[in-house]
Amino acid sequence: MPKQYRTRNGTITAANTKTALTEQGSISAPGTLYVPDGVSRLESVIVAACADYAAAGHACIFVRLEGSGLPEGPETLLVCGVGGNSTTGIQGRMAAVKIPLDVPVRPGNDILIYGEMAGDDVGTVELGVTLVFA
Repeated sequence: MPKQYRTRNGTITAANTKTALTEQGSISAPGTLYVPDGVSRLESVIVAACADYAAAGHACIFVRLEGSGLPEGPETLLVCGVGGNSTTGIQGRMAAVKIPLDVPVRPGNDILIYGEMAGDDVGTVELGVTLVFA
């Protein structure tokens, strides 16, 4: 069976706060993200993060995966670090990363995707996450 992809995005606006990623681009309420039929594992996660650096500071960006679609329990992935000593001259930096995984999944069950800015509040962070199932 070919790989299947499921994407969610959202805006993180506060440090040290778990934020649900519940949008899908222009679709503001795409509904529950279910593990597709015919797959057995989460092969990888593709993440793009971009901060506006409205405040000076440094933060780590995490992605948390939870839900009944993960029989071994929640997963927490460190995505990148962002920040700097100044809010000028560093606008627009971003990180994009593909994180290889081999996590078993339960088809037909849900996975909830959360983002978190841990450390300083650097402003807002836009976060996009794609789950790659195989």
